[in-house]
Amino acid sequence: MKRALAFMICLLFVLPLFAEAEAQPGSIIEKGIASWYTSDMAGSLTANGEVFDPTSLSAAHKSLKFGTLVRVTNLDKNKSVDVRINDRGPFIEGRIIDLTPAAAKQAGLLDSGIANVTLTLIFQPEVPESKYDRPGDTGWYQIQVGAYSSLLTAYSQYDRLLNAGLRPYAEQLPDTKAVRLTVRWIPAYQLDKTVKVLSALGFDEKNILKKSEANPYK
Repeated sequence: MKRALAFMICLLFVLPLFAEAEAQPGSIIEKGIASWYTSDMAGSLTANGEVFDPTSLSAAHKSLKFGTLVRVTNLDKNKSVDVRINDRGPFIEGRIIDLTPAAAKQAGLLDSGIANVTLTLIFQPEVPESKYDRPGDTGWYQIQVGAYSSLLTAYSQYDRLLNAGLRPYAEQLPDTKAVRLTVRWIPAYQLDKTVKVLSALGFDEKNILKKSEANPYK
């Protein structure tokens, strides 16, 4: 009964019932293989528009917001380095972060080339540190999971999403009685995990619409 009431309030006021919390500083957000990379071209740019500097303590990650600081801990040698994310990669399956040569040396993986690591969040900026203004740089997503003409069906799906630990949001579409359900806000590094949860609930990944948004907490 309480959930049904909350669902109706959500529709009436068109406000998020919940907000996806960011990972807290000090928490391990990922574990996998780190590698290092460099560039043979002077003046080559990173994905956020900065000049690549092999002597800087920076790194490439597939999805973390530009400007995020993470501690990369080499589990093989018990060495760490704090790096700033300013590029995208690595693009080899199984690898989670690419370090500059300077960062790789400090983390003890310059000679080995790769190492098992953990990524511990230190800091996330409110606004991505990028010279561009592209959707993929925001680091936040909403996912549309469906639109329903039946209020009962919409509530049933809303309840399933809530029970799965997601953060559903319901809104009535203008000039119609249909209810649209979305899951928001999702940090970029949790996007794949969220999509897998939705797929397990029967929401086909190929039909899921993912939309990157500006940081909702700035």
